[in-house]
Parts: sequence; structure tokens; C-alpha cells
Amino acid sequence: MTDNAEQKLGHKLVSRFKTRIHILEVAGTQIQLLAPADPDALLDDPIVEQRYQADNYLPYWPIIWPSSLMLAERILTEEGSPPMAPAGVAMPRAIELGCGLGATGIAAAKRGWHVTFTDYDPEAIEFAAHNALRNGIPAGQIATSHMDWRTPVAEKFPWVIASDVLYERRLHALLLHAIDALLTTKGVAWISDPQRSSAEDFPLAALEAGFKVVSMNLMGKNFADQPQAGTLYVLTRAGIK
Repeated sequence: MTDNAEQKLGHKLVSRFKTRIHILEVAGTQIQLLAPADPDALLDDPIVEQRYQADNYLPYWPIIWPSSLMLAERILTEEGSPPMAPAGVAMPRAIELGCGLGATGIAAAKRGWHVTFTDYDPEAIEFAAHNALRNGIPAGQIATSHMDWRTPVAEKFPWVIASDVLYERRLHALLLHAIDALLTTKGVAWISDPQRSSAEDFPLAALEAGFKVVSMNLMGKNFADQPQAGTLYVLTRAGIK
């Protein structure tokens, strides 16, 4: 996308939604996110209603979730290029699952990764792409894909990232299926969560799906600007060195 394409995409989004711009400071880096001004209004959107009837879908993507900022901060402050980039690859490829407005993927792109933004909702992808360009990420450093975890894209990535995607236990198996399909043999997946009770069973499910799991502490702020603890689940394939 060129700057002109960014303007056209932004105009399209502003025409479809009443929007606002969130200006965030993450690890000393400013990230600007264009977002629908009233996420609750999407519940009455006819397109969203159709998706709910078909798949119990709810539009969570316009919300800036605390664990997405926790993961973005971890990415921006991790020493080196997180995780270790494959040797000889100038711009390694990462994929974000459930990208929403794109904060986490933007952080990865700022660390030099080519990022593919994916989401179940095609409008979320458009916002994420616009936001990446708005934050100075070159067009050639991003890609987008409308993706259902049941049918992942036919590409492998050394790094899979996702935030606040463990809110329903019924989705854990689908997420692990997608990670298994997308992750290279020696790749790593980073999944952040704000310590929801629904995520408590995720490490065991990941182990049963053939992954090694390491849990790390995260810290951020909740919607009330109060301290919020989180967890980073780091997944690698079991038995791979």
C-alpha cells in the first residue's frame, strides 16, 4: 500500500464507522490506533448479526485489550529481535492471530518483522492494516489475511503471536490447531492473556497437542488504569531442539 492507499483505506473506514484515534505510549513508543468510537454499536450491525447467527460471533476486535498492550510492550522491550530470527533472514515473517486493531503486530513490525495480520472479521484486518501504515510501517512489511482458525492459511511462520484469544475454552483446540498448522518446526508462539479463568486449562491442552509450554509473567494496566497482571504462554514444538 502507498500513502495514497492508506488515505483511501482510512476514508473507507471513516465512512463506514464513526471513529476515534487512540494515542498510546507503549514502552516509550507512541502507537496510534484508529478504531470505531462505539464498539457496542457494532452489536446492532446487520453484518455482525448475520455472523452471530452463523457462528456465535461477537465483535470484540474494536476494543484495545490490556493483554495486547502487555504483549506489545514485551515485544518492544525484549533484548534482540524477539524471538531469535532465523539465520540469514533479513526480514523474518510473523503472523498475528486475532489481530483486532493491530497493536501487537505493529510492535513486532517495529522490531523488524514482516507481519501478516489475520482476523475472523475482515473489517478488523482493514483497521489493522491502516493502523500499521499510520504508525510508519512500510507497506512492503505487512500483509493481511481473512482467516478462520479452522482453515489456516497455507504458509509457515517462525513466530506466531496472539493476545486475549483464550476467553472461551471451546476455542482453545481451534487455536492450537491453527498454531500447529502455521508454526515452522523450530518456530515459537507467544500468546498473552490477562489471567482469565478460561485460560487456566490452556497449558495442559497445549501439552496434549504436542507443544512445550513455558509461562511468563506480564504486567500492565486494566481498563480502569489500575495494575493488571497477565501471562505470556510461550509454545514450541515438543521434542525439537
